[in-house]
Amino acid sequence: MVDKFLLNCKFSGVLIEIRNMKRAGSRRRKRLTTMEEEVTVEGEAATGTSSISAVKSLKKGTTRRKRSGRPVSDAMEKLISDYVNYVRSMGVAGLRREFEELKMFVPPDNSHVAFDANPTRNRYRDVPCLDVTRVVLTLNVPPETDYIHANWLKMEGCAHQYIATQGPLESTASDFWRMVHQEQITTIIMLCKTIEDGKPKCFQYWPAENGENKTYGCMFVMNKRSEHEDKFETYLLEVLPEGCSNSTIVKLIHMTDWPDRGVPNSGMTILRLIRMMPTSATSIIHCSAGIGRTGTVVAIDTLLSRLWKNQPLNVPEVIKEMRTQRASSIQNEAQYVFIYTTVLDYIKAKLPLKYREFVVSFHAEVKKANMI
Repeated sequence: MVDKFLLNCKFSGVLIEIRNMKRAGSRRRKRLTTMEEEVTVEGEAATGTSSISAVKSLKKGTTRRKRSGRPVSDAMEKLISDYVNYVRSMGVAGLRREFEELKMFVPPDNSHVAFDANPTRNRYRDVPCLDVTRVVLTLNVPPETDYIHANWLKMEGCAHQYIATQGPLESTASDFWRMVHQEQITTIIMLCKTIEDGKPKCFQYWPAENGENKTYGCMFVMNKRSEHEDKFETYLLEVLPEGCSNSTIVKLIHMTDWPDRGVPNSGMTILRLIRMMPTSATSIIHCSAGIGRTGTVVAIDTLLSRLWKNQPLNVPEVIKEMRTQRASSIQNEAQYVFIYTTVLDYIKAKLPLKYREFVVSFHAEVKKANMI
């Protein structure tokens, strides 16, 4: 009887030890997955997979590790060196001057006739919607309007294609969802809150609760599932036009910690956001005006995509290209410098031994300048 009791105790101890080992292994896997997600972008591992998929790939093998550890070529390292040397030579003061000089840039085709003809559908009177790249609505037109304050953003060398738009007004929520269904959008990126500093920034254009459904004009939207975590909320939505049997399933990714006309505390959050986007389809991206936070993400994505294609990293030229498609993109110098520092964060993650010291010191310089 005593021997049996001791055997049971030993067996229980082994089980406890095994459980503890499993928990420790789970924690190690979680830490590994988090670190890999932080430094992976589409140019390096163009998958747009979720964190759940990342964990599965780690369990199956080393696919995610290989992708996140993709070696830097000599050509790419030369581009990185040129970029770092440029930032070092400019300093924060030089980058501020560079942003001021960009204010002189005027797009070659600056007409905005449709914008002028639809004042009640524009959130801000001083943010025009360029005719040359505007999204023309066709669903249920007429009787509905073909106008929405939205522009195609097709940046050279970028892994993603975007539609940049303003945060919907209550009166334009139907137009927004018509655009989603018309263009077969699978991902929406929202970078603002509905209310910021007591001011309305974006209409609550989707049903927020699981299982809830709402109708916006001729468009039916149902919340099939939602998840909430630090800095991100995600919603799986089904969109269906009135009288139509074919619905569109779209994922809304809401980044919740980006202040209006400011920047996040860390560029790593943006790198994670970019990684969450699919490469095989167009994504809608918006903040309140659809030019500041929106333009910042698109610029960072474009620069990192070009880096992996061995193309030079020229921030002013990226901003000019963007402004020819979406007027007034990048609103202030804080957002402009944040583009530079986020690319530096990525470089530091890829080549920490070579660039960590400079990147840390440059962040300190930015902080001292009260930029962030």
